[in-house]
Amino acid sequence: MLSPPETLADSGSALARLKAGVQAERDALQGRFRETADGPMVLREHRRLVDRVLKDMWRQLRVPAPLALLAVGGYGRGELFPHSDIDVLVLLQDSASPGLAAKIEELVGRVWDTGLELAHSVRTVAECVEEATKDVTVMTSLLEARQLAGNRGLFARFDRARRECLDPRRFSRLSAWSRSNAIRNSRIALTASSLI
Repeated sequence: MLSPPETLADSGSALARLKAGVQAERDALQGRFRETADGPMVLREHRRLVDRVLKDMWRQLRVPAPLALLAVGGYGRGELFPHSDIDVLVLLQDSASPGLAAKIEELVGRVWDTGLELAHSVRTVAECVEEATKDVTVMTSLLEARQLAGNRGLFARFDRARRECLDPRRFSRLSAWSRSNAIRNSRIALTASSLI
């Protein structure tokens, strides 16, 4: 099992050991898959490995209290394929100060240094709601969010806002948009096929 160092301070060797540990566990999972062909087990164990690394990194870097780290998308759902991006959301209480932004950059950089490919966004709860109402892929990604670390009260606020976004009236507008978009796309397809 991966044993991250107590502190990552500025130790390049500590990060190198952590990276080697992550790779060793990933290799072991690949070997177990070859032996058992148990895909769900590999996805589950890979997610657990990444959860541990991110939680430990968050703790070791002493990320300030007004933030929360969320797994989103497929990773939030618990389905993390071995070569997938690791989708996370750093949830802010307010806009990030320069010092806070630097701490978030340090976290992201350290995670990349371990060999994990992080795909991240940094937003307030209000920004999450705004983006989710504009883009159904953002909405879907946030629906599958789960908290990994950080401020539980902030996550609870996010969770309430997320449920409010599920207002059926919003979906009826989205459904109407989707139907009109499908009709438009079928007209374009017909036009394109008639040119051949």
